[in-house]
Amino acid sequence: MTALVIDACVLIAYLFDEDGSDFFQRLLLDARNHEIELVMHNINLGEVYYDILKRNDVASARETYEYIRRLPIRFEDRVGDEMIYAVGELKSRWRIAYADAFAAAQAILLNAALLTADRKEFEPLRQAFVLRIEWLR
Repeated sequence: MTALVIDACVLIAYLFDEDGSDFFQRLLLDARNHEIELVMHNINLGEVYYDILKRNDVASARETYEYIRRLPIRFEDRVGDEMIYAVGELKSRWRIAYADAFAAAQAILLNAALLTADRKEFEPLRQAFVLRIEWLR
């Protein structure tokens, strides 16, 4: 089964019905039907929770968080040596946010593409063939 790593901006677009949310909704259906595996690192899930908190009160944010945890996404919480090496090497070489380095490292370690809308952060890595990207929009 093909794996696709999800960047925080993808879930944010889905939750707030922004551009690309319809595309991600179709991917969720594919994941429910076991046609694709969606993966997100918990560091990036933390980014999503933070964004929800900026827009809502704590009770609503936690309710939304629980909804997210029920989506057909495998949430990865391991931060082993290989992840630390990959994140550190990406962050030291590229102008990339620390949490985005986790998303990129997760994709690299799984030999998967990263689904994102964040062209500013990830386009240089795509152009250098460091990372396969699928653009949300």
